[in-house]
Amino acid sequence: MSENKKKLALNTQLDVLNIVHSLKTWNFWKIILLMVVGSIIVAIAVNGLLIPNRFFDGGVNGISLMIFYTFGWPSIGIIYFVLNVPIFLICWREISLKFVFISLIGVFFLSAALHFIQDVTINVKDPIMVAVLAGVMVGFGTGIYLRIGGSTGGLDMVAIVLKKKFSIPMGNTFISINAIPLVGAVLLFDLNTALYTAIYMYVQSFVLNKVQTGFSQRKSVFIVSKKPDTIAELVIKNLDRGVTFFHSTGAYSHEEGRVIYTVINMRELGRLKELLFHIDPDAFIAISNTAEVIGSRFLTWEEEGFTPIRKQV
Repeated sequence: MSENKKKLALNTQLDVLNIVHSLKTWNFWKIILLMVVGSIIVAIAVNGLLIPNRFFDGGVNGISLMIFYTFGWPSIGIIYFVLNVPIFLICWREISLKFVFISLIGVFFLSAALHFIQDVTINVKDPIMVAVLAGVMVGFGTGIYLRIGGSTGGLDMVAIVLKKKFSIPMGNTFISINAIPLVGAVLLFDLNTALYTAIYMYVQSFVLNKVQTGFSQRKSVFIVSKKPDTIAELVIKNLDRGVTFFHSTGAYSHEEGRVIYTVINMRELGRLKELLFHIDPDAFIAISNTAEVIGSRFLTWEEEGFTPIRKQV
């Protein structure tokens, strides 16, 4: 057996042990619970809003709807399940075995929900309101399990692989690939259907990104002050956030100093400004949006779908 095959076999064995260990943790069952809840929400939106109004969806679900609208059989849930088979064959090497395992469970839950939750009536007549409500429901239902590392296969897996390899936001991937169902909506129905579907897709992507990154937007903060130690101490003590110093030199004054860097959320931004005003009102502060933060008190690598690195014994 070659060295690469031995390494692959060892990694597979370790991944299986990791899955067995995960079955005993609350985090694993939390992912499963949220995938069940999210799948039910998505199924209600699809069967109660999209299908009655002949709207399309994005990704694999959109292709499933195209097939369903064209042939009328089998159920949308069965079509979705069958279409996921080639996706798993393509993507399984790019993500951890644990995530593949979770995704298989997610595909089963969503397919079952789409198949059995069909007699749903949501009394919304206005097409724009249908698009907005469906976008909010599907975006929220998808986001709550993607946020903690869950997946229901389909475009979720493709988006996660692209995110890991190229740091492409998942919402952007959804928008890009959703061009196929939009073209199908024009060909099978009319331009109005495609436009309403586009509104739905935009709302879905917006809500998904908000749920994933959190409605409490993270902020990266750079602070230039003559009192860096005092500010850093109060940020650590009063905001319970980590602080990093960067050595700096003023281009005009040529004075050496330290720039303070920290990451906070919106709720903490006002408190930080108040601290700076009282400590050093002459401080220079630069604030920028940060979509994701991986590390202490934020997301973990495992929640991002990565397998933890094992220490050599």
